[in-house]
Amino acid sequence: MSQNIPTSDYLAPDISELALQRGGLALRRDGAANDPLNRPKAEQGQITRVVARRLLPACVVVPALLWWVLIFGVYRGWYDLETCFILFVYSVTVVFGLIVCLNLRKLSRMDAQRAQAQEQLKLAKEAAESANRFKSMFFANISHEIRTPLTAINGFAELLLNSHRTKEQRLSDARVIRRNGEHLLTLINDILDLSKIEAGKMSVDRVLCCPAEIVGEVCSMLRSGAAEKGLALDANFEGPIPKMIQTDPTRLRQVLINLINNAIKFTKDGGVHLTVSIKPSIRAANPLLEVKITDTGIGIPPERQSSLFKPFVQADATITRQYGGSGLGLAISRHFAEALGGDISLSSEPGRGSTFTVTVATGSLTDVAIHERPEEAMEIQYNFTGPRVRINGSVLLAEDGIDNQALIVAKLRETGLKIEIASNGQIACDMAMSAAGRGSSFDLILMDVQMPVMDGFTATLQLRSQGYRGPIIALTANAMERDRSKCLNAGCNDFVTKPIQMEKLFKAIGRYLAVAQVGQETALTEDASTATASRQVLAQKFYEELAAELAQIEQAIERQDRVQIKEVAQLLLGKAAAAGLKDVAAQAAKLLRSAESERSWIVLRQAVAEFTRDAQPESQSEAA
Repeated sequence: MSQNIPTSDYLAPDISELALQRGGLALRRDGAANDPLNRPKAEQGQITRVVARRLLPACVVVPALLWWVLIFGVYRGWYDLETCFILFVYSVTVVFGLIVCLNLRKLSRMDAQRAQAQEQLKLAKEAAESANRFKSMFFANISHEIRTPLTAINGFAELLLNSHRTKEQRLSDARVIRRNGEHLLTLINDILDLSKIEAGKMSVDRVLCCPAEIVGEVCSMLRSGAAEKGLALDANFEGPIPKMIQTDPTRLRQVLINLINNAIKFTKDGGVHLTVSIKPSIRAANPLLEVKITDTGIGIPPERQSSLFKPFVQADATITRQYGGSGLGLAISRHFAEALGGDISLSSEPGRGSTFTVTVATGSLTDVAIHERPEEAMEIQYNFTGPRVRINGSVLLAEDGIDNQALIVAKLRETGLKIEIASNGQIACDMAMSAAGRGSSFDLILMDVQMPVMDGFTATLQLRSQGYRGPIIALTANAMERDRSKCLNAGCNDFVTKPIQMEKLFKAIGRYLAVAQVGQETALTEDASTATASRQVLAQKFYEELAAELAQIEQAIERQDRVQIKEVAQLLLGKAAAAGLKDVAAQAAKLLRSAESERSWIVLRQAVAEFTRDAQPESQSEAA
């Protein structure tokens, strides 16, 4: 064997050290021959040899010493030779018995330690194999989840470049690209969140916020997705609801979005309902905000529910194939809920639907104002309308990516900003200091942190060392907290992550430059009467264009052009949902599902006939 137990130490080394010494070989190499777990006989033989080496000196030395001692007694006349022989036999027997007993105890102890070491080694090996399986599963899931939206983005981008496609088709292509891009960004953010959680670096920022507004904002954001599937999404409040609670609105919003998105994804018919309340009561010492998300979806078997909150776990492998998803959302949501002083629980019945209950701590609600009608607060929703924003000032954009330059410049020029471009940090420093020397400093610098020649960190440090005091906003693809700290320590005033979401960029710019709201950067949602009138106008336009769109579907059936049928059905679904025609939207969703799954053209023609019959103008009263 390659490892020997020293003869000077018969009790075996420390168990943990033994596991490291013997386990390292097993975990580093493959094959049963090098695995200590598969070598019990060899190890037993080694232990036997150790004991033999212990006994061998005793068998020679001890009798010899006893004989010389007893002979010395005969020589001195203490006893005769016969008595000497009897004493010799007795002494040797007693000494050998003691030696054997002591070594048997040591041998037993070594066997027990060897068994413990083997058990620990077995656990270590299982843990290593489990980690390898998890790593393989992680990369397999992530690879699939990233490739799926990228396939759609690349495919529809090619369609968008086709000059023969109509304006409506190109608009539909652009929507698909944007939807898949947002899905890809969500996936990447989930992976970053999971890495922060695993590293113990996830932080929460508790501030005063309105729970009714958060629920309303999330419902408004996701209602169009529900309408596309013909589903209702509504919320109601039970008991008194405080106007303000103390929690992290960003994390709470993320939890609700994850749970409601899941409910919509796994529900074909019916809808999703939210119930908001304070538990156990608003006067309790430690009140909790409770939001129940109830759906009428496929439900979850009891045996699957306990593992549902683990990363990359879904109720069934077929779920991933049918509905998609990485299985990260629930794991992240539970961590966030626990960090906010609450939890997430689940009750579900297969075929009947599920109810996810999320709770978060609210802080003290003593003397807090109560919403008389929290439903009204839900109507205060903010929608970003970029072209309406007007910002006065000049901006230096330091960015080496040509495509990013074009995108950022196009969006910023829509606001009225004057833009100059630097392709690396050195040019940005020269341009900024030159403008300052002329007395016409830039009002703001947008600094990409990774550029050739000189990166954004070095450029910012150099500008600050030369006395530049203007605001600098870092642009970076690194979204971890340590990256934010690095940017701020370098001298940047703010931090925006890539891919850049224009709403966040405009809000960051608005903290340093004067925003002239020609329309409004954040326009309040229309009141009930205005919204109703708007839906009626959209409904009227829907019915005016319906005949032409149905004619397109008929022509597509004649040509057996399934792609065209799906595109027109998707267009009808979106327009009906925007106009508030819920029944028509549900029929359009049914038509879309038929176009995607039905192989028989006769049955598909019947589905179109049913939609034509059910989507007649007499349903226009729904819009009110």
